[in-house]
Amino acid sequence: MLRRVRAVPPAELLLIAVLAGLALAVRVVGRDEVTPDMRIFAVWYAKLHAAGGLRGLGKPIGNYNAPFLYLLALLLYVPGPLVVKAKALWLVFDALLVFFTYRIVALRNRGWRVPLLAAFVMAFLPTVVINSSFYGQCDAIWGAFGLGGVYYLLRGRPWWGVSLCAVALAFKPQAIFLFPLLGLLALAGRLPWRTLLAVPAVLVVLDLPAVLLGRSPVELLTLYSPARQASWVSALTSSAASAYAFLPVTTRLDTVRTLGDVFAAIVVTGVCWILVATRARPDPARIVTAAAFFALVVPWLLPGMHERYFYLADVLTVVLAFYRPRLWFVPLLVQVASLLSYLPFLFWNTPHGPFVNLKVLAALMFAALLATGYALLADVRSGSTVAPAIPEPRRSTELIDA
Repeated sequence: MLRRVRAVPPAELLLIAVLAGLALAVRVVGRDEVTPDMRIFAVWYAKLHAAGGLRGLGKPIGNYNAPFLYLLALLLYVPGPLVVKAKALWLVFDALLVFFTYRIVALRNRGWRVPLLAAFVMAFLPTVVINSSFYGQCDAIWGAFGLGGVYYLLRGRPWWGVSLCAVALAFKPQAIFLFPLLGLLALAGRLPWRTLLAVPAVLVVLDLPAVLLGRSPVELLTLYSPARQASWVSALTSSAASAYAFLPVTTRLDTVRTLGDVFAAIVVTGVCWILVATRARPDPARIVTAAAFFALVVPWLLPGMHERYFYLADVLTVVLAFYRPRLWFVPLLVQVASLLSYLPFLFWNTPHGPFVNLKVLAALMFAALLATGYALLADVRSGSTVAPAIPEPRRSTELIDA
C-alpha cells in the first residue's frame, strides 16, 4: 500500500527545487567539453550515418554492444550537434540512477527526507557528474540498470532484478561486477536458479534487432570475450586505482593478466563460500554490502581496468553508507581515489602539474575494500541458523517468488 506523504513545507520545497536546478546546472557546464571518448563516439556516429542510420546497425561498428549503438543511431534523427545530444541522453540515465538511489534508501528509511538526501548526494557525486557531462561517457546507463537490479533484488522481485542486471551487462561488460551477487543469492537459496535464465534471454532479445539487420550473431555474442576486450588495454592498468598500480611491469603481461583473472575468481568464490557455508543472513544490509564489495574487489584485482570502471563502486558505496552509517568514510575513500584517477584523462595532452601518484589512490581504494569486506564478513558464525526471509518494505515476504 502507498504511504501517505505529508505536505512539504513551501520553504523546504523551494530549497529542493534549487538543488535540483543546481544538479542540472553543474552538468550544463560541461556540455561543450569534447574528450577522446566523445571523438570515438563521433566516429561511430558518422559510420552509422554513412551506412544509412538504423540500417547501419547491421554493420560491426565500434566495440560496444548493439544496445548502445541503438541509442547512438536514434540520435541521428534528433537535430543538433552530437556532443549536446549525447550528453543530454546520458543525463536521462543520471536521473534514473538518482531515482533508484532514492528507492533503495527508501526501503531502509521511513519518510522521504533521508532517501532524498541520498538521491541528491548521488546527483552531485563528482564522478557521476564528470562521467556523463564532461567525459561524455555512458557509464550512467549500465550503472543505473545495475542499481535498478539491486533494488528489485531487495524488493524480492528476482526476475526483475536479474533482468535489469542483464540489461546493464548488455550495455557494458563491467556490469559483470554485479554477477557475483546473483551467484551468492542463488547459492544461498534466496534466488531461484531459473531466474538466471533471464540473462541470456535479455542479451539475445536486445541483440536481435542488430542481427535481423544483418550483423553476425557470433560476432555480437563474442564481443565481451577476454581476447577481444584485452586488446583495447595493453597495460595492466589504464589509470585505474587497482592492485596493478603497485606492479609497473612491462614483460610477461599475458601471464600476469591470467594470474590476475584467476586470483580475482578465487577471492570472489572464497567470499561467497564463507557466506554460504556459515549461512550468513542475507538481509538487505548484507545484500547492499556484498554488492558494494564485489563492485570494489573485482576491478581492484582484475588487470586491464580503466579508471572509470570503479563507477559502480562509486555509486554503491554511497548507498552502502545509508545502509551502514558507520561506513560513512568508505564512499569518501572511493570517491577521492576514483575522482583523482580521472585527472590524467581529463587533462590529456594539456599542460598540467603533477597528479597524485596512482599507488596512493590504489591504497585508498584498497582501504575502502578492506573496510567493506570486514563489514560483510565480521558477523558470520560457523553453524549459524538459516537466515530468515528478506522482507519487502513494510511487509514480510520471501525473496524467492512463490
